[in-house]
Amino acid sequence: MATFPPEWDDGTDPASAPHQVHWYDERTAIIRQALRTNFEGPFLYLLLGAERALLLDTGTGHVPLRPLVESLLTGQELIVAHTHAHRDHVGGDAEFDQVVGHSAAEVAAYFGISAWPDAVGAVELGDRRLEVIAIPGHQGADIAVYDATSRLLFTGDSLYPGRLYVADWAAFRASVSRLERFVAAGKPVDWILGAHIELTDRPGVDYAMGAARHEGEHVLQLAPGVLAELAAVLGPEPERIVRDEFIVYPV
Repeated sequence: MATFPPEWDDGTDPASAPHQVHWYDERTAIIRQALRTNFEGPFLYLLLGAERALLLDTGTGHVPLRPLVESLLTGQELIVAHTHAHRDHVGGDAEFDQVVGHSAAEVAAYFGISAWPDAVGAVELGDRRLEVIAIPGHQGADIAVYDATSRLLFTGDSLYPGRLYVADWAAFRASVSRLERFVAAGKPVDWILGAHIELTDRPGVDYAMGAARHEGEHVLQLAPGVLAELAAVLGPEPERIVRDEFIVYPV
């Protein structure tokens, strides 16, 4: 049964594990790196197919990840890719043998995105096909991953309950619009899952940057309507925008 925990252990207790693992369903693992290992506390995702498995992001690299991931596999070949190439998402890459490159060109080539960023790519895991949508704007090689099996949309740092740092406003605005059109064209989404939680459980209120504790967190999952809301509020000029479920930060 597809579920989320009632609350996430932010990992600030020294006795807690360096990663928290929650199985959303029997083939979808959500992995959270503990805040005590790095204030980013990123979320990683392991998607299992019959033949291959996709690990989305490798965290900050401050604690070993590969032994945990291997313990969750059931014989699949592992592919390691990234929602984007910032350090807190690629820091553990050196532990793994098969890692998709960090540039937009390498990402496009691996996933068969024939015209970056307008075409849609894919990866087949064996009875589980994932679609890959280019969404540059936050970093440059950003992608979203859509899983029709679980009806989940993985959006990395481009949409999550927190501060959405926008490096290229025009590209980000176009990417959000493109992703919204992709979903509206007949891709059912139950939940959007990003890579961090930076909001409290009070609407539009975030933690201090670098906060070591996250008491009273917002939930990880966002309803699909939040994507449409983000697309609607992004105007032509960069501006800081505070909404209940996210804060847009031009940088």
